[in-house]
Order: sequence, then structure tokens, then C-alpha cells
Amino acid sequence: MRKAVFEWVSLILAVLVLGPLAGWLFSTLQVADGSTQRTALNCTSPALGIAYSLVALALATVAGAVGSKTVGRPMGMVCAGMTLVWVACRSGTAEMIYRNSLAGTGASWRMAIEAALLAVPALCVVVLAQRLRPMDQDDTTHPLAEYRGSLRKGLTDSLFSGRAWIVIVGAAAGAVFGCWLGSISLLKGQCVFSGVLAGIGAGCAGGLLMAGTEPRPALAPYIGVLVVAIGAPVYAAVSYGTGITQASVTGELIPPARLIPMDWLAGMFLGVPWGLGWVAGMVKEHATATAS
Repeated sequence: MRKAVFEWVSLILAVLVLGPLAGWLFSTLQVADGSTQRTALNCTSPALGIAYSLVALALATVAGAVGSKTVGRPMGMVCAGMTLVWVACRSGTAEMIYRNSLAGTGASWRMAIEAALLAVPALCVVVLAQRLRPMDQDDTTHPLAEYRGSLRKGLTDSLFSGRAWIVIVGAAAGAVFGCWLGSISLLKGQCVFSGVLAGIGAGCAGGLLMAGTEPRPALAPYIGVLVVAIGAPVYAAVSYGTGITQASVTGELIPPARLIPMDWLAGMFLGVPWGLGWVAGMVKEHATATAS
């Protein structure tokens, strides 16, 4: 009963308190054409946009820490992701930003830079949100969907261990597949949904590749999503060039290029643990069936 109460408290804190606060901060950013099609760097105050993004990540850390401590680490990641969903929903869509921009490739490059600037802070949130030990959890086991180490160790294991780059590439491919599967229209909710499916795809692919690996490159699936978040706008800028505005109007823009950085981040927090948990469940069931 107590755990069920804390589940509601954690979600209410993320969805109705911290998330709206982070989203409101973003809604104050102004765009030159007066629209609401904004990102942190695609606005009239880029420095303020990055600052608000870091504040949003800090609020996501608080929501995630509360969820992890009172319920469990997967709930902490859900709470962090739901906080960032508000920011994503108060931002624009890439297609509309390209349409409104005089130089669409400039907007695309700015989104790539924005994703790169927020990559390490986002990984810090992943680490900090799961650092606290849940009240009712035994830490003698280490589920695939959880990470309990430091950022430095996580980056070392996820970048320099034996299969780390294979996991990153696989997770990136899973993220692209998930995004492609879910991207149907340019509606904001559809973009966030595509980001979540991208996270699930990265978690499933990365989890399958790193299961049983020691040291475990636990942050590699998250890094895979971030690689796509940076690479998608770069690919759009190089591939479409000056025709990116026309591609956004005709619907020819590839699905990964339709998402803004905050769509990727929100989807990463919500989707990757889900995908990893799914793989962990399948591996456990397989192990049980084999043993029997």
C-alpha cells in the first residue's frame, strides 16, 4: 500500500509540479517570427535557452531521485522522462522550425549543437536519478535496466570496454528503427511518441547486445540515442541542403530529422529503461526455461 501511494506521489510531483515548471520556463523563450516553434538554440536568446534546458534537466533529476528512492529506479527514470515531456511539448517541431526559418540548414545545425551540448548533462541525470537506493529493494542483484555506478565509470565502460561500440551502434540502429516506426505526422505528440519508441528500440537492441557482458556498458544504450539525436539533424543539413525547407513542407523529411533534441531526451528516459527491462525479462524467462 505504501509503495502504491509513493508511485502516485512521484508521478504527481513529476507530471503536475516539476514538469509544468520546466515547460513554463521554455514557453517564455521568444522566437523571431513570433511563433511557438522553438528549441533552446532556435530562439532569440540561445544562452537563456541552454540555461533553461539545464534547469529542466536539474528538475528531472529531482523527480527521478524521488521516484528511485521511494519506489524503484525504473520509476525514477519514468518521473525524469515525464518532467522532460513537458519541455518537449512546449517546444516546437523540427518540420515547422524548418518551414519558418529563412535558412533551414542553420536551424538543423543549431539542433545538432544543442543535442551535443545537452548530451553529457543528460547522462548525468541518468546516473544521479538512479544513484539512491530504493527503500524496499535489495541491492544484491543488479538488473539490466538499472545503473548504480558513477558517470566516469559508466562512460569508461560504455566507451572503452570490449563490446561497447557494438552496443552503441546497435542501440543507435534500434533508435532509428523505433523512430521510423512511430513517426507518422508532424504533430507534437507524435514526435514525443516517436522519441519514446526510439528509446525502446535502443533499449531492446542495446540490452540484447550487452546482456552477459562484463564490465557491462550500461550507459551505451543511452549514448546510442544521443548519437542519433546529434546525427539526425547533421544528416538532414548535409543531405537536404537548401532543400530542407521544401522537404519539410512536402513530407519528404526522414523521421529522425523530425524530432528536436528534447524529444530525443524525453524519449530516452522513458523508453530505454522500458526496452532494457523487456530484454531482462526475456533473458530471465529463457534462463528459467533452460534450467527447468
